[in-house]
Amino acid sequence: MKIFYALMAAAALVAIPPAQAGVTVLSAGFDNVGTLSGWLFVNQSSPAGTPWFQGNGGIFPAQAGSGNAYAAANFLSAAQGSGTIDNWLITPLLSLPGAATLSFYTRSAGTPGFSDQLEIRYSTGGSSIGDFSHLLMTVGGASAYPADWQQYTLSADPGGSVRFAFRYTGAAANADYIGLDTLVVNAVPEPAEWLMLAAGLLLVRWRARRRAALPTRLFAAAALLLGAQAATSATAAGQDGMIMVRDEETGAMRPATPAEFAALRAQQLRGPIVPPQVQQRSDGTRQSRVSTRAVYSVAARGADGAISSICVQGAQAAEAALRKGDARPAAEQSKHQSGEHSHERR
Repeated sequence: MKIFYALMAAAALVAIPPAQAGVTVLSAGFDNVGTLSGWLFVNQSSPAGTPWFQGNGGIFPAQAGSGNAYAAANFLSAAQGSGTIDNWLITPLLSLPGAATLSFYTRSAGTPGFSDQLEIRYSTGGSSIGDFSHLLMTVGGASAYPADWQQYTLSADPGGSVRFAFRYTGAAANADYIGLDTLVVNAVPEPAEWLMLAAGLLLVRWRARRRAALPTRLFAAAALLLGAQAATSATAAGQDGMIMVRDEETGAMRPATPAEFAALRAQQLRGPIVPPQVQQRSDGTRQSRVSTRAVYSVAARGADGAISSICVQGAQAAEAALRKGDARPAAEQSKHQSGEHSHERR
């Protein structure tokens, strides 16, 4: 008898640092502010003075790169340093299918007695100042502006065309000098996508650890139903998840036959699907707990080619079923008392 079983619902806790996850859609080091392509410089100060400009390495060096490789704004945003500052630096138009993260560094000169203020906003495609109605955060103002380079990572879910904006604002008499450096915008993968990736990586690691204990001839099948978001997407699309079988003769992965698929499909968990709760941590990471327990389907293929299976909860129960050959109810075990045992987990 050859035994195979499939993990029907994965238990996973995944935290993705936004600055490293997903696809980078914009990156700016501000080596030369004058050559920024697609960026908008809009100075609405009253009276208008100097727009955002190349940093001054003599005041403080860049966070990365040469000394002046950062964007800067100061009290002269309003002419002669008198009046009200309203100075905008706006990114190019970006296309984001869903959630995104914005990461950047900023600091002030740290001169006592002054209070700089920077707002981070976004619009859903428009470039007029009035379009930037979404305020993500404010640096400085009521609180002290950092006097050393500090990184901020923000999350947004515009779901389409978007522009981010940095608005230097406040009374010119209270303003001094700020810098902006190392800006990165990442598109964050949907939960179904990164859960599938995480499950694949876990499978590779698990198989590497178990390979020495497995027989040379395997008949292994794995069906991974990504719960929550992934399972919901599969159901809506009329799909049945990802089901592959390792051929016992060639060792290659192939689609399951109708009989193999039916045996696995019959053991799938039923009931309502509860979407995972995605939490936003204070450090900018996102985490989602899919489940706390795993359920395994242990199936047996007899000499007559018939396939039967049972569903057990927990890895220990699955291991016990493999050792005992409990792939059928007790009354039918006498039909499958010999053969090879192997298993594969996903």
